[in-house]
Amino acid sequence: MHQLECACAQCRQRAGAAFEVLEFGQDWPGKGTAPAIFGEEEELQLAMELLELTSEEELEQFLGNVFKSVWKGVKKVGSTIAKVAQPLGGALKAVAKTALPFVGGALGSMIPIPGVGTALGSALGRAASDALELEMESEAPADRELEMARRFVRIAGQAARLAADGDGSARAVESALTRALHQQLPQFRSPAPQQEEESGRWRRRGNRIVVMGDWN
Repeated sequence: MHQLECACAQCRQRAGAAFEVLEFGQDWPGKGTAPAIFGEEEELQLAMELLELTSEEELEQFLGNVFKSVWKGVKKVGSTIAKVAQPLGGALKAVAKTALPFVGGALGSMIPIPGVGTALGSALGRAASDALELEMESEAPADRELEMARRFVRIAGQAARLAADGDGSARAVESALTRALHQQLPQFRSPAPQQEEESGRWRRRGNRIVVMGDWN
């Protein structure tokens, strides 16, 4: 089974136009040049809402508001939007909890891991946290949280817009979120792909080793 970041010919062909396979740490095309998703007033309003969250339910409602705003008027055949919302929402929740100290402090351990999109979001969230730390060094402490919140609003909006153009698969959702992070965080670097662990149950039969599921 191939990893999501595998660069072999088979995975490149399967990926098609959904996303490009890039080397670890390489910049994405269009990085830092994404058009604004929200107007100034709407972005500030959403950022203030994010700063006031006190529960996972409120975070889910916040992301729902972001998605509704971005997907308003979008009509896709086959309910792609419905398939995208759950994994993208799960990944964004994990990014917020990992990368935004005020969200992580408010929610504690309320977001279950593993869950839909949370493993991906946690990995990307750690990389986003490093990028935010570098980019917020010059910000006054009083302004830092608001700027972080505004940046997350842009990331969530851009990821929702990009995901709406995909096929709703896990691969497309990962591509959309990763691209949004690259575009909205100039210091962001993709985390190295995790290696798949090979494990399982086995039984010795004579001089042969039989893995679980192969014996009767």
